[in-house]
Amino acid sequence: MFKRAVHPGAILQDELAERGVAPADFERQIQAVPGSIAALIAGHSAITGDTAIRFGHWFGVEPEFWLNLQAQYDLSGADAVVGAPTRHSFI
Repeated sequence: MFKRAVHPGAILQDELAERGVAPADFERQIQAVPGSIAALIAGHSAITGDTAIRFGHWFGVEPEFWLNLQAQYDLSGADAVVGAPTRHSFI
């Protein structure tokens, strides 16, 4: 059902590299918890509402962009585990 999605941390890493900004500098600029950006880039954490707002302000995009990336990634993983649902008749 869902195509294989890319973790938002990989997108973030690419965007920062394209702009020549080190993850630690980005972390300081958005006043994130120390280590949180490294964890996100490594795929060990997820985009939260707070993170999406901070990223949205810094990148000049709507926070929903980042939340949607996370949702697609989460749904892709869940779909791989659950698979296609079966139809049940409740009548």
